[in-house]
Amino acid sequence: MAPKALLDRFSRWQGEMLSLLEQLVNIDSGTGQRAGIEAILDILEPKLKELGFATRRHPSPVGPHLVAEGTEQPQVLLMGHIDTVFPAGTAAQRPFRIDGNRAYGPGVMDMKAGIVTMIYVLKALALSGDLHRNARVIINADEEISSIHSRDLIQQESRRCQAAFVFEPARSMDEVTTRRKGVGDLTIQVKGRAAHAGAAPEDGLSAIQELARIAVALHGLTDLERGLSVNVGVVSGGTARNVIAEHAQARVDLRFATKADGEWLMQHVRDVCAPSHPGYQIQVVGDITRPPLERRPDIVALFQHVQEAGRALGIELQESSSGGVSDANLIADAGVPVIDSMGPVGGNAHSDAEYLEIDTIVPRAALAAWSIHEWLARQSQRAAS
Repeated sequence: MAPKALLDRFSRWQGEMLSLLEQLVNIDSGTGQRAGIEAILDILEPKLKELGFATRRHPSPVGPHLVAEGTEQPQVLLMGHIDTVFPAGTAAQRPFRIDGNRAYGPGVMDMKAGIVTMIYVLKALALSGDLHRNARVIINADEEISSIHSRDLIQQESRRCQAAFVFEPARSMDEVTTRRKGVGDLTIQVKGRAAHAGAAPEDGLSAIQELARIAVALHGLTDLERGLSVNVGVVSGGTARNVIAEHAQARVDLRFATKADGEWLMQHVRDVCAPSHPGYQIQVVGDITRPPLERRPDIVALFQHVQEAGRALGIELQESSSGGVSDANLIADAGVPVIDSMGPVGGNAHSDAEYLEIDTIVPRAALAAWSIHEWLARQSQRAAS
């Protein structure tokens, strides 16, 4: 298999790939929509079995996750998710459609196009000396809720592999992702003391006032140059205009570039949430939900390999970073080098205007297949030397 031959092969497959994408997009598969998740796996699992993979479905409260195992070593992981953020009925309301060079529909780029790409990359590897036997595949159903049910599975399966590629969408043709921030998801609950706001304000302790103090202090922890941000995104509390609020709470989002910064941020959140006055009770619920994808030396080395593969296809790749997260964060945390955003290019994720750039399907699929092909070839050379 040569780079030019790969491009030709994927060009011949593009119509099939779009047909499969249309099938997947037209099935509602929002997180927790079990029937849609299972319907999509009923399409994908036979394709993996036809290639000779042993497959396993792992049940979860939101729908099953699928693992496909190759038989040869070393192994490379290919990963993507089939859940979307859209409610049931969205696929019927705005089904898959093509307008010029763009395809539209719920989840078309985040990340059903990446799932289709994965399947056809494996098919290409199978036609190139059965190299798909060195692959391991994870397709999960809960990425959009921080992979809370598949997290252990992802890390366990990742550790069986020596490199990983996640097929989240790319922002441009010449980018892949090597850094992502970590995330914390917190709820801060404040209990004060209720009193009549007019007749006996001195008897009360306002939970809203205390929460306001905390919110201002939390936003003060933001340091954009350091890659830290804190956002108090949802606030609620109180019962009536003339009652000093006994209860208040806030949902808080944390973002950080390194694991150490995440630990620092959590400690300072706890410090900020110490009661300012006797009588207040404050509880911080939640924790870090995704570790960061840090740009470690092994990830840099894998990027340089992918960059070299891109050059063979006429693509000059650059590294990109993101404040958003993906399952690449969990793979990296398992100690495995990973490159993210290997899927085709699109935009407006999680919105009615989400789109896929059709003319990026072929070159991005070829990039992934050639990168994996050459990575496996190098592993064989090292084993033989």
